[in-house]
Amino acid sequence: MNGDSLVVDANIIIYHLNGDRTLEAMLEGKKIFLSFISEIEIKSFQSLTKSQALAIEELLGYCHIIHSNDFITDFTVRLRKKYSIKIPDAIILGTAQYLNMPVLTADKRLLVSKEVRIIWYGQEV
Repeated sequence: MNGDSLVVDANIIIYHLNGDRTLEAMLEGKKIFLSFISEIEIKSFQSLTKSQALAIEELLGYCHIIHSNDFITDFTVRLRKKYSIKIPDAIILGTAQYLNMPVLTADKRLLVSKEVRIIWYGQEV
C-alpha cells in the first residue's frame, strides 16, 4: 500500500464538492483512485445543474478511474456472498483490494469488510 494513494467512495467526492474543508486537507497531496461504479453514482444524480456537472467533471479529471477486471469481479462476488452487501459497495471494496489501498468512506455499510482497510470519515450518509 502506498501511503499517498486512496480509493475514495462517491460520498467523499460529494462532500468535497459541497465544500467540506476537512476533506480538502485530507485529500491534499494524495493520488485519488475511484471505482468506475463511484463515477457512475456521482454523474447520475438526477438534479445536477450544468455547473455542478462541470465541477464533477473537473474534479474527476484529478482522479484515476479504475474499471473492472477479473480480480475485481471475483473479489466482488466473494464479498457479496460473504457479507450480503450491495453490488456497488462490493465493487468499491474489490477495487481497493485490487489496488492494495485503503478506502476513504462515510458509508457504514463498507465497514463490514475485514479484507480491506477502511478509513472512516465519520459523516452520516
